[in-house]
Amino acid sequence: MLTRSAAPVSLEPNAVVAVDVVLFTLHEVEAIDDVWQVLLVQRDDAAFAGKWSLPGVLVRADETFADAARRALRTFGAPDRDTRGRVVSVAHVALERGDELELVPGGSILRAEWVPVRRLPAETLAFDHADMLRVAINRTQAKLRYSWVAFQLLPETFTIPELRAVYAAVLDPALLRLNTGNFKKAFASLFASGALVAVGQRAAAGRPGRPGDLYRFQGPLIGTWERELPWQHGGPTGIGWVPAADREAVG
Repeated sequence: MLTRSAAPVSLEPNAVVAVDVVLFTLHEVEAIDDVWQVLLVQRDDAAFAGKWSLPGVLVRADETFADAARRALRTFGAPDRDTRGRVVSVAHVALERGDELELVPGGSILRAEWVPVRRLPAETLAFDHADMLRVAINRTQAKLRYSWVAFQLLPETFTIPELRAVYAAVLDPALLRLNTGNFKKAFASLFASGALVAVGQRAAAGRPGRPGDLYRFQGPLIGTWERELPWQHGGPTGIGWVPAADREAVG
């Protein structure tokens, strides 16, 4: 005897899904501690209580984030993370050159600013965005130690001191004191493979001293090192984000 199958049950959604973006860049400023910056926004929304937050949106019913999944860091879903209700957020990280970005606030965004990562007090961020930022910082620093993503923050041609400055800004400012020749040795395998080549020109004069030789990276940005860089166990600023309020306690 055949029985009629039960009608499919409609599930009531019990959470809202959001996507937040941790967008990092480097800006040329005098203090090396201020070079590495993150994009923050202030919204016209009482739920944010006037605090800064990472840029993000609620996911629409017909949207997917498969295209951004490869850069997904972590899912944040504590029931009380958002005062408006149960909101699960998927955080994504991105690295972009600062000279290729223009901030244009609009909609509910009142202000958008680049803020130095190492000078950002955790308590100024809304919801659990301080936790997201901490994970993004640690993830980015780790990738610089075993991958080639640092080169996407440089122009097409660059000097070794400029390459060193990228690693110093993100990993540890103390790397600026590393001799240029010794720093260059860490990239010996890239030179040997042809991924990093000299272009046979010098940088334009504009700073004291002899203009440096120019180089070009020709390898894939998704490549990885066979071993981690020799400064993998750097100083305190190369390990992770220490909130401004806690620096005296650890310093």
